[in-house]
Amino acid sequence: MAQTIQIKRSSSTATPTSLQNGELAYSATSNKLFIGRPGGGTGDVDAIGGKLYVDMLDHTAGTLTASSAIVVDANSKIDNFLVDNLQFDGNAITSTDTNGTITITPNGTGDLVLDGLNWPQADGSANQYLKTDGSGQLSWDTVSTSFTLSDGTATDTFNTGGTLTFTGGTGVTTAVTNDEVTLSIGQDVGTTANVTFNTVTADLTSTGTSSFATLTTTGDVTVGGNLTVNGTVTSVNSTTVELGDNIIVLNSGETGTPSANAGIEIERGTSANVIMRWNETTDKWEVTQDGTSYYVLIDANNFETEITSLDGGTF
Repeated sequence: MAQTIQIKRSSSTATPTSLQNGELAYSATSNKLFIGRPGGGTGDVDAIGGKLYVDMLDHTAGTLTASSAIVVDANSKIDNFLVDNLQFDGNAITSTDTNGTITITPNGTGDLVLDGLNWPQADGSANQYLKTDGSGQLSWDTVSTSFTLSDGTATDTFNTGGTLTFTGGTGVTTAVTNDEVTLSIGQDVGTTANVTFNTVTADLTSTGTSSFATLTTTGDVTVGGNLTVNGTVTSVNSTTVELGDNIIVLNSGETGTPSANAGIEIERGTSANVIMRWNETTDKWEVTQDGTSYYVLIDANNFETEITSLDGGTF
């Protein structure tokens, strides 16, 4: 005959008031399993399990479930996490209370590091800005409120927030439009009132002397008189060059016995350049098709001298 072993049980009392050491009891009210604590005294009752706890674990691992235990998935992850008013979800940390503030405060002298940047541990002064040292450390610094103006001799300190005024000298007018200062020279400024700039970007029209270290224009330049270039290199980057002069003088300025060859060379990129030149050593016009071997140009006056034999070849 089958035997039935029953432990203490209750459908009305949540927790037994006393159990013998090792004695079991179950409450249908609290859904908990209890044991009298071994070695304990009367009233030493411990909850060791029951449906209450099993139900807390009965959900999909890795999914946050209300009124249940947190059970991570096989990757030790949970899909969502709530701590008071903070929610950790995916790559976002958000505040769940209306207009909630999120405060992050390291302990003691610890740094707050965001995306590899160490933030200052204290607030700066009013109107300061945040700067980096290039090695990941941020700090507060004061915005400069002035800078120095110089004409090459005298200096002046300009305070930001003020108005910087440009005043033209003799024959020089100024205009400020759309964050741009334009200097215009409209008359002869004379030899005693030359205007010198380090860099000028403007449209210029002048009938007298002005001197520029660097001149850059965004429009056309018209020279009414002669144009003299004293530099060592003159570069023309235009695609079309038109000259009204019918004679081009090369090696201009030679006054003694000529010694330098002169001619026209054509740049051919990855192929050898071709040249037509006057050879001052032989006093002859020459051409080359490979940049190395030169051949005398033949005309009616030198044909017999240069062509000493004609060979029709064999067959």
